[in-house]
Amino acid sequence: MLDIRYRKSDIGGENMGSCCESTHSCAPRNFLTKEEKVEMLQEYKESLEKEIQAVKERVEALKKE
Repeated sequence: MLDIRYRKSDIGGENMGSCCESTHSCAPRNFLTKEEKVEMLQEYKESLEKEIQAVKERVEALKKE
């Protein structure tokens, strides 16, 4: 997992140097490596998949009420 958190728009956008919500001080970077981009996108995909599962579970719970 990467230590630096970037805004989602930074993954493929021009402004890739902004780190935010970092628990440590970090110098702004101008570019992410291809590997960093892939890792960030994979983590984002996993997060979305978990969100979808949670929504499905909530819908089923509401149907049972």
